[in-house]
Amino acid sequence: MGLIDIFITQIGDPLRILLLAAVIGLQPRLEDRLSKIPTLAAGLVLVALLIPLILPNGNVWFIVAALIGLVTNAIQMGVLLGIWTLVRRFKH
Repeated sequence: MGLIDIFITQIGDPLRILLLAAVIGLQPRLEDRLSKIPTLAAGLVLVALLIPLILPNGNVWFIVAALIGLVTNAIQMGVLLGIWTLVRRFKH
């Protein structure tokens, strides 16, 4: 499995998207204890490391899956944060 195949598989992973949406949804509750950026960064790294640990792929090394996961998580979190911002803006 090539790096592009791993990236495409991870970018369409619904579990990853749901976990990142949960991180974004829970972030306002933690914002008073921590600031926004460290909370989101910790969630991004947690999801990138958690999925290869829970659902290992025998053909891919853990560190490769985690590093590609960081990239895909950053892209997905950017899109999800954009959607979250638009929803909040039009809601108020």
